[in-house]
Amino acid sequence: MEFFLEKHSSVAQIEEQIKLAVAMGVFRDGDRLPSIREIEKQTGVNRGKIHRAYISLGRSGLLVLTGRRGAVIAAPALSARSTNQKCLRLSKNTIRKARQYGIPPIVFARYLTSQAQEIERSEPFIAFVDDVKEVAERRAEEIARLWKVPVFGMTVQQLKAAPRKGFVPPKILANHLRRDYIRSIIASKRFVDVIPIEVVYTDQTIKDLAKIKANSSVLRILAQPYVKNARFIIAQLQKWVRAPGVEISWIPIRKLSNLDQLLNGSQYDRVILDPGILNAVPEKLLRDPRILLVRLKLNSASLEAARVRAGVII
Repeated sequence: MEFFLEKHSSVAQIEEQIKLAVAMGVFRDGDRLPSIREIEKQTGVNRGKIHRAYISLGRSGLLVLTGRRGAVIAAPALSARSTNQKCLRLSKNTIRKARQYGIPPIVFARYLTSQAQEIERSEPFIAFVDDVKEVAERRAEEIARLWKVPVFGMTVQQLKAAPRKGFVPPKILANHLRRDYIRSIIASKRFVDVIPIEVVYTDQTIKDLAKIKANSSVLRILAQPYVKNARFIIAQLQKWVRAPGVEISWIPIRKLSNLDQLLNGSQYDRVILDPGILNAVPEKLLRDPRILLVRLKLNSASLEAARVRAGVII
């Protein structure tokens, strides 16, 4: 794994990177983390900070610290096999009870399907949560089509109100960068599993980034919820900007008073916009040749890991 850390990174930032790697499925149960010396060599971060981060994660139960192997991930995931076994036991018990009540199993299966569909409409089992309504609904539809199960699109504001209404979806899917924040909203609901899915650049976005010319000055405008992850986002962006001498800076959308004025100036050669802020930008400005729109997609490997964790059998 490549760590996106700077020399002055705090212990908390190191912990966040490791948690993020586990959440994204980069590290799984039993995997060995890079040694403290390896991370220090890669990032330049003081080894004392790395050691304290490992100790803290060990106390939380995410890592197991061993003598020779170093730090080992301790985050077992639900396997597809265990889900199948649970379904098999449940279906056998249900069929047996249906027979005891004198109900043909096939008839009961039709009734159960009808009831499940009705309940899903009012109390969805799986929801995709995002700050932007359109994004949440689009992702939910995409996942529902792939998994062949109902998935409800939900905004963060709707999720905040859900406990007061008496129901929170047991399985919540979210952009991996927002997982911890969404988990904090429903911290009291221990039965709810917040499942991260990695969101990555589309192939077209990668091609557009590769076209940025050498020695360009680039500004990335971030939607407010992602400011906390700015360092990680910019590091990922730099991986795809191939040209030498490109300087990339960023600004949160709330601090941008006038995009039109910014584009009329000569300070930046390219301006990159997040999907979550497109509604706040006039359509005529989106046609400016210096604007680059970031398009994102769900990482297929991460999506598959999320499907297994959500207990969905295709």
